[in-house]
This record gives sequence, structure tokens and C-alpha cells, in this order.
Amino acid sequence: MKISRRGFIGSTAAFAGTAAAALDVPNGSAKKAPKGAAKPQPKKPKSVPLPPEPPLYETADGRATPSVMCRRVYLDLAGRIPTKEEAMAFAAKPDVKALVDKLLAADSFADYWSMRFCDILRVKSEFPINLWPNAVYVYHRRIRDFVKRDERWDRFARALLTATGSDFRDAEANFIRATARRTSDGYAEAAALTFLGWEWKDVPEAMRKELAGYFSGVRIKNTREWKEEIVLIEGRDRRAEFADRMLGEWRHDFVGAFVKRVAWWMLGRKEADPEHVKTFVDGGMRLRPLVRSIVLSPEYARGSVKGGFKLRRLDAEVLDDAICSLTDAKRDYQSIAPEPFTFLPKDRRSILIEDGSITNAFLLLFGRPARDTGLLSERHNEVTAKQRLYLFNSGKLFANLGRIVDGKEYRRQKMAAIIEDLYWKFLARAPQRAETKRLLDNLATRKTGRERWRFPRDVAWALLNSREFLFQH
Repeated sequence: MKISRRGFIGSTAAFAGTAAAALDVPNGSAKKAPKGAAKPQPKKPKSVPLPPEPPLYETADGRATPSVMCRRVYLDLAGRIPTKEEAMAFAAKPDVKALVDKLLAADSFADYWSMRFCDILRVKSEFPINLWPNAVYVYHRRIRDFVKRDERWDRFARALLTATGSDFRDAEANFIRATARRTSDGYAEAAALTFLGWEWKDVPEAMRKELAGYFSGVRIKNTREWKEEIVLIEGRDRRAEFADRMLGEWRHDFVGAFVKRVAWWMLGRKEADPEHVKTFVDGGMRLRPLVRSIVLSPEYARGSVKGGFKLRRLDAEVLDDAICSLTDAKRDYQSIAPEPFTFLPKDRRSILIEDGSITNAFLLLFGRPARDTGLLSERHNEVTAKQRLYLFNSGKLFANLGRIVDGKEYRRQKMAAIIEDLYWKFLARAPQRAETKRLLDNLATRKTGRERWRFPRDVAWALLNSREFLFQH
């Protein structure tokens, strides 16, 4: 089968010769006309113009279609593509506000967005952060509670800045420990970046010394417990002064840094819209009102075909979960460091991996952040040649796709119904008539039983390699 490799960078409608026709094609069992008899000429059916189909990606006024909005909201709020049932339910009743409120209240929102905050808070057990596993899980639970309870960001930030105590028992104390440079300069650098959005290289030398002075009394002490450390203060503790200035004269940067990160995660841009800043402040500096405001904004509802909504490849964890969920595949997650050599259950979702040191080959290939610096630029969502080669050529991936079409639900089904089901599962929408016709025409060219057996697998492979599946659009 020849499938154009434009499938990876173009829409699913663009791949050439992607599949097949109804399963009940003529098999030669019909009675043949006697020799010499004139062949009857079939009557040409009257052509009836079909009604126009709804737009595929965006409406005439540049807004995203309901199917696109459904998929977009699930990806941003739950970190996954919608199931067939969820997508069909939304298509029957496209109520964005109701969907947003439902997902904001779900545990999946806390799961996915705690992963986001773990990236910027450097939740990682091994080098160079060296939080160690016990502290990682304590810290992650505290971050997830912050998201789930929708706590105020200013209060959580102050708690992180001023905490003392054991890294095993006082979760907020791990913020101070989560830096490669355990000096007053290192603590100041981490605080300035995390809460104010200031990169250390851009901070003037005099300001660096001033910021470092607020953390001059911070000390970290080992205990007899394996890998337990105590954050304590020797002399005067000036970190509360830093927090006061952060929420006082530096308040604009404090609020802006938070809103910019959320805008980057959801819109692909690092500018803070004044309306979103106002919503964040008026909402008590809480995450949920800000996220809800962005999802319901005109900017978020724009289509992506004409450049309104920014296209970007799915996060490595989200893409990994999507492929594993569709194919029922299992992955190995492990930490390669000797202390400790850690394994996770094979059915663990990638977005739920607490420790940045635990990874696998897929996550590394698709740009999961190392969580060494807390910078947004640590995550790489560009498409690379190695990623293309893996998705195009992985025999294991192609074999796993066969599990989808080998299930009982596809037995005795017409190929048109199988194509429609695959479209709902991969793309959260039904295929258009032109797409179905192209696939069925391709099936009609397949003569052998093996070619026809391969056909639904090829359709699933082409859908997985399509830009529509791999990108947030």
C-alpha cells in the first residue's frame, strides 16, 4: 500500500490512496451471460446533488467547529483526547460551557495540571536536582492538592518560599531543595524565575546580590534517615521580606509570570492578555477561573486553518497516553539512576508520572522536559526526523494498531462503519463523504485477501500519522 508521507504534515484528507471499499464487493459468483449475447447496458442513475457537508475544521467566520473545540478542550483540561462516546455526545449537544465546568471539576484536571506545575517546580529525584524519591512523592501530592483545591497562587507561593522542616514531612520545604545550586544565589535564582519570571542571566548584578541576601540564612542539614534533609535557618530569616516585595512592588511581574505560563500552555503564546490578568486577580489568583476564562474567550475559539489558533504538537506525555489508550499497548517506565532503580506499573498514564527522572524512550524522543531548570523551553514540541521515522516505520506500533481492528466489535461490520469508528476514535469526528469515498475506492483496488485484511490497519496507521491527530489544532 502506498500512503503519502504528507499524512504526517497534512490533513487526513491529504494522504494519497489511504484505503478501501465496502467488504461486500463482487466475488464472481453471479451468473455469467451466454457467449455472443449482447451485454445489457446498465441504466445511468440520475445524479442527485448531495447536500453540502459541514466545515471540517473551522466555520466561515473563522471559528473552530464543534468537533475541533471538543478535542481542544479535552486536551487542554484533561490531558487526553476524548473517547468516541464523549466526542459523539458533544457533537449531538455542543455546549462548551457545560463541558468546561465538567472537566474543571474532574480529577483528570488536577492530574494533568499538576504535571504542568511539576515541570516549573523541578520535581525530580535525580541529578542535578536530587530531591530523592520520598521527597518527590510528598512534593507532588502537595502540588496536586494545590491544583485540585484551587488554592490561591499567592498563598501557595509564600508557603513555598518560607517553608522549613523535613523534606519527607513538610512538602513545601522541597522548593528550596529543588535547585542544582544550593547556595543563596541558587535559591534566589529559582525564586526569581518561578514566581517573577525573571531569568537570572537578565537580572543586573546589583539586583542579584540583593535577591541572594534574602536567602543568606537558609541551610540544609542531613539526618540519619536515608536521604532525609532538613531545611532550617541560621541567623535571620529574610525570605518573608522577599515574599512581601513579590506581592507588593513586584506584584505586576508576579501575576504576569503566572498568566503568561498558562497562556503558553493553552494558546502557545507567552504574552499576558490584560483581560486574562484581570480575571486572574479578580478570581483570587486561582487557576480555575483563569483557565475557564481562556477556554471561553474568542481567541481560544478561533480556527487554526487561517492562523488564528496556534498549531502545536501534542505534549510527549499526552501523545504517549493517546497511543497507548488506542492500541492497548503497555510501556516500561523506569529510572536509570542506581539510587533507586525504579519501575512503575505498565498501565500508568504518562501524565501521572510524578518523578521527572522516571522516563522511557518514547518520552525522551518526543521532548519531555528534564525538569532541571524550570524553564518552559525545556519542553520540546517541535517535529523531528527521528519522530517521523518512529511513527512511519515502527513495526511494533503497526502491530499494536492491529489490536484495534481485531476486536469483536469490528467482526461482520461493513468497511464504511469501521472507517467511521476509527475516525471517531482517532480524530473525535466522523469522516466526511469525500474521505470515506477515497478510502473505499482504495479498498476496491485491493484484490488479495491479505491486502484487504491489511486495509483497516493501514487506515489506523495513516490516521495516527496525520497532522490532525498529532497536533493540537
